[in-house]
Parts: sequence; structure tokens; C-alpha cells
Amino acid sequence: MALNAIIVDDQKNSRELIKSFCELYSNGVIQIVALCPSVDTALEAIKAHKPDLVFLDIDMPEKNGFELINSFDVLPFEVVFVTGHANQYTKAIEISAMNYLMKPINPLNIKAIVEQFENKNAMVNTVNRNEILKNNLKGNQTTILFPSNDGFTVVDTSEIISCQSQNGTGKCTIVTTNDNIVIHKYLKDVLLVLPESIFIKISSSAIINKKKIVSFNSKTYTVKMSDGSNIKVSDAYYNKTKLIDALAN
Repeated sequence: MALNAIIVDDQKNSRELIKSFCELYSNGVIQIVALCPSVDTALEAIKAHKPDLVFLDIDMPEKNGFELINSFDVLPFEVVFVTGHANQYTKAIEISAMNYLMKPINPLNIKAIVEQFENKNAMVNTVNRNEILKNNLKGNQTTILFPSNDGFTVVDTSEIISCQSQNGTGKCTIVTTNDNIVIHKYLKDVLLVLPESIFIKISSSAIINKKKIVSFNSKTYTVKMSDGSNIKVSDAYYNKTKLIDALAN
């Protein structure tokens, strides 16, 4: 399976580097059909080549990468965002189940992107990830897309009760009002994509939704959640006063 790809970056050396990494590390899967220095030239190239994949620099001087994204209601291609530093944009991208590369680019990440496509072809757009990304960029975070072997699992943040690690396996169980979902992420990585105003980490193995707490037992130092579960609070994270303050805010 070959993927036609376009690289959009205002820096020539970055365009050439990504191109060379794709040629060296994608085993011929990624075929670069255009190198674009701006959003406007990229839109022309997308129209001409109809790519499967676009490597898109976020930080460009005239128009940034998100202005290209805003040109589409539903993206007709996969996007790999490219950025020089982690920020609120990368969090929004992760929440929307989209890929990104950090500069300086590790060529092994190119191989990882290829493997994703080989394992599941292109992601099925039963959910408009572009619309979710736009909402997340505005701070309207109501939906998280967690990557899975077959694509991604869509989770409404208001339905999450707790997130609990599975004993150092690199997996977490997301407990929701409808189902339990097992994802391949460490708990610390899950915490990064959850709304800070609603979720708190109460131990090394548990994150809870403050709005789903029914009661707190000071004798057992546990919180009872809306699903009936009792989750231990670690005193290494919160004493009683700090816990009350955290739950109240």
C-alpha cells in the first residue's frame, strides 16, 4: 500500500529532512508528491494531488497549520502535525487521535506512522476528528479519542468516572457510565489529555472525575464513585484538607 504525501513547512531544511526520512524509513510506503512552503501552496497541491497524508507544520509565519485545517469541514486525508515544542496544540491533537512529530524529528516515528497505516489502513471517519480538533482548540473539550488497534475509541469526558492503571502494564482501564474501556496508555499520559478542571489524580494508579464522587470516607480514606466503586486516596498525593480543597475547586 503506497501513500501519496505532501509536506507543508516554511523551512526548506525541514521539508527536505522529512522527505529524506520518509524515503529512508517508510520502506517505500510514503511517496512524497509535493513540498510546500506555505498554506496557500499546500491547498493548491492538495487540490492537484489529492494526497492520503499531509505532514503539516503548525508554526508558520503567514498562516499556521490550523488555518489549513480550517479550510476543510471533513479532512479528505490523514494529518501528521509537525511542531517544535509541546503546548496546548499538541494536547488538542492527541485528544483528537491525530499524529504529530516533534522537532528535531526522530526517524523511528516515521516508521511508527507507517505501521499504523499498515495495521488498520486509513482511519475510518465515522467520527469527524477534524471537528473534534477544532472544538478542542477552542477549549470546548467534551470528547476524547483514544487510539486503539482498529482505529480509535470515542469517549465523552462527562461519562468518565475513573481511570485506573493496570499494574505497570502500560494499559489503563477507563471506567465510564456505559462501559469499561482498556487502552494502551500509561496513567500519566491519560492525565495529560483530560480536562484539568474536572479530573484529579488521587494515587499512582487512579484518576477520578470530581463530578462523579458520591462520598468520602475519612476512616478508610476512600472515595465512593457513582458506579459504586471505592477508590483509595493516597496520602502521598493529598491530606484531608488538600483533598477537600481539590474537590471543591
